Formats: sequence, structure tokens, C-alpha cells
Amino acid sequence: MVKKAVVTGATRGIGAAITRRLIEDGFEVIGIARHVPSSFPGEFHQCDLNDLENSRAVFSRIGLAHDVSILINNVGAVAVESVADITADALSYQWRVNVEAAVLAIQALLPSMRRQRFGRVINIASGALLGKIGRTGYAASKAALVGLTRTMAMELGPSEVTVNCIAPGQIGTELWAMNNDPDSPKTKAMVESIPLRRLGTPADVAGAVAFFASESASYVTGQTLFVCGGLTVGRSTL
Repeated sequence: MVKKAVVTGATRGIGAAITRRLIEDGFEVIGIARHVPSSFPGEFHQCDLNDLENSRAVFSRIGLAHDVSILINNVGAVAVESVADITADALSYQWRVNVEAAVLAIQALLPSMRRQRFGRVINIASGALLGKIGRTGYAASKAALVGLTRTMAMELGPSEVTVNCIAPGQIGTELWAMNNDPDSPKTKAMVESIPLRRLGTPADVAGAVAFFASESASYVTGQTLFVCGGLTVGRSTL
């Protein structure tokens, strides 16, 4: 039987690469994103995950209609503000999208995974969870995903549901290119600080997702994998 996967933020950047890789590996993908794409290689649901009521309804419909066994909580919200300037609204926004929406998705799809005695939950965090200037709310919410991953792995293990986390480093998405001038000295210095001396690609992250989603990862749970080209080596990790 073909396994079904739900991917949030499925239409751009890392999410689009994850969708392509899962389809290549034989999964059916159900995508969720705020913007409607011109085309999507599977079932698609438009949903702004900042709207928790609508998000709950969308996840519930998917859970009732499909035997989903793979969930990738990929969507992410970021506000660039220092701890001195960040607002309560910005903190709440990032928490809703990055954490609460992930919990709603898990709650809606978990019954299907338990029925199948097979499940893979993969949370996409960020290397920023180790600390990054100007990313107070983002780092805090992505770090929360690590704690969520570890706790869920303990609770859901008896149901044969694994829960893992991926923390990408500097990934060359369109959004990254918009915010980082490739010719600036600052950007060049940042790339040179990566041990592999290059940006990651969305496909690099998708490869890690493919492993965690596979049968080969059946004895791996509660882990956080930094896909960062070695950038986080030497830093204190959670």
C-alpha cells in the first residue's frame, strides 16, 4: 500500500524539495500552504497556519479522509527583531505557526498512525535554535520543537510512531537569496565559515527527511539532526 505524507509549507523552498523527494520515493503527498501554487503533484489544501481554528479544521478533514503515516511539519514563520524590540504580537505569531500548528497537525493525524502501527513525525526546526542575533522569537519557537520532539518520541514510541527533528543551517532558498546579497563581504564571510564552504540546498534537507521517513529509520526517534555543512560543530547543542 502506498504511504501518504502530509507536508506543511509544501510549495516553496525546502517544502517543495521535500514534496518532490517523497514522491520520488513512492509516497503520496498531501500539501498544505498559505498560497495556492499553479500546480501541485498531489492533493493540496490552502491554509494559513497562523489561523489555528482553520488549521485544526483542515488537519481534521485530512485525518478523517486519509490513512496518513508521515507528517512533516515544515512551515516556519520568522520575525527579525532583537530581544529589546520584539513585540508580543511577533512572539505569538511565531509560536502559533512554528509550534501550535505542529501540535494540531500531530493530534489530528495521530489516530491514523496508531491504527496502522506505523508513523513518522518529522519536525523542521532551524540551526537558529542554538542562538542567532535578531531571531529571538524564531529561535525560541524552533527550540521548542526540539523539546516537543523529544517528549513526543517517548510518548508515541509504544505505538510504533517515531518523532525526529531536522535543524537546517544556511540553505540557499529563494527567500535566503532575497535577504542575503551573494556578492556582499558579509555573505561571503558567512559561507566561508561553513566547514563545507558552501550553502546547503533544499535537496540536502529533503534527503534527511527521506531517511527519517523510511523503514531504515525505524529505530531512530527523539533525535535532532543538524543539516548545516558543519556550521554548528563546536557549538553547544541540545
